[in-house]
Amino acid sequence: MTNVQGAERSGSDRLDARVAERVDVAIVGGGISGLSAAYALMKRGIGFTLLEAQPRFGGVIRTEHQSDFVLEAGPDTLLAQKPEAVALCRELGLGERLVPTNPDVRSVFVSRGGRLHALPEGMMLAVPTRIWPFLRSGLFSWPGKLRMGLELVIPAGSDDGDESIASFLRRRFGQECVDRLGEPLLAGIHAGDPEQLSIEATFPRFVELERRYGSLIRGMWASAPPSKLGPRPSAFVSLKDGLGELVTALVARLPAASLRQATPVQWVHRSGEALRVALGGGATLSARAVVMAAPAPKAASILEPLAPESAAFLSDITFASTATIQLGYRRADVTHPLDGYGFVVPGGEGSRASALSFVSTKLPGRAPEGHVLLRAFVGGVRDPKALELDDATLLAAVIQELTPTLGLRGEPVLTRVFRWPSATPQMEVGHLRRLAAIEREVATIPGLFLSGAGLRVTGVPDCIADGTRAGEAAAEYLWRAGPRSA
Repeated sequence: MTNVQGAERSGSDRLDARVAERVDVAIVGGGISGLSAAYALMKRGIGFTLLEAQPRFGGVIRTEHQSDFVLEAGPDTLLAQKPEAVALCRELGLGERLVPTNPDVRSVFVSRGGRLHALPEGMMLAVPTRIWPFLRSGLFSWPGKLRMGLELVIPAGSDDGDESIASFLRRRFGQECVDRLGEPLLAGIHAGDPEQLSIEATFPRFVELERRYGSLIRGMWASAPPSKLGPRPSAFVSLKDGLGELVTALVARLPAASLRQATPVQWVHRSGEALRVALGGGATLSARAVVMAAPAPKAASILEPLAPESAAFLSDITFASTATIQLGYRRADVTHPLDGYGFVVPGGEGSRASALSFVSTKLPGRAPEGHVLLRAFVGGVRDPKALELDDATLLAAVIQELTPTLGLRGEPVLTRVFRWPSATPQMEVGHLRRLAAIEREVATIPGLFLSGAGLRVTGVPDCIADGTRAGEAAAEYLWRAGPRSA
């Protein structure tokens, strides 16, 4: 922290308390976590001010409409098995707007050697649960299939500590599983490196299955017997006009006077019994509690005066930069049947695109009649320099790669590039240990609560749950503290 910044904080301490606007709770960050915290406080009758640095709320949830195409810049679905997001949609009056992903055509492919290989039926991410579809698959070699099958008899590992996704899958299923599923699929969800990402933080269910059953395959069989692994409800849902509907409905439900866009926060520190929140231009808020829901690097800068140890840990959480590339085509100009949700591409294939979603197959109403919508993903830890390229270069590279695979002909009728610099958290090995250290310090600071992607959670439903938890914890804290002193 520079001397100038320190002088600013000292000067703010000398300000008369009446100069600072007084609020019950200041929420820093207007993504889905911060919005969920605000909604929880509103339902409890607690006043708040939501501070978002950007000119729009919603964080990585962003939907645009162009020429009757529905374009999702960030996440496009909600995991139905985690109830918080669907429950919030229903509570906001969006229940009839919920739509499932296509229940009839939901294959996921892996691109290898210029061909698309469907994941075997019954494959749960990297875990095969049905024998014959797995044995018939052309995705794995016979030695690879044998090694993956040996997972049934390989002893469980020790509980000595965390390990990477790659280490875990290599130990349970072998290197071929790491290369063809772990890297493009499991690590690809987080745009990360399977050798670095924590299995405990990213896929805790796998860890629990091994501990409980000694085998992931046996664990999957026990939780869903093979006889019941046939037709099943869609695991994901969305909204008819995109997930932006959720943000719009949530913002509309919150009191407008409590919402501030384009309002970056500089720092937070203790001022008597309150927490002083410094805004741009010398303005400050005096808050009885603060919910910090900003991305970890920004939260680290803001909290350094108040929680230096936590700030140091937060600043160590790295974030990957990604971009999504939207391509609209006339259906006649795509010869591939697009008979699935899309495909992932292992890093060894040398492709700039790490994955492609068949959006108009996956979800209804995403493209106008007679057209299809595709969405490619680039960047991440695999290709950090991708975002240095301009839009035209990125588009040309991706279209060139996709043309032989999908049989593209003619020019796309729609193109759009959404860039997400430093937006995808990398929960690396030891993340939960570092999080525990952060939580120990935060527990000693009355009125401070942390939330947001990259800490305990990733994904929209978990962020909603975590933001709600933080908002309710702040409400309980104020209830116990009693009325504000004069």
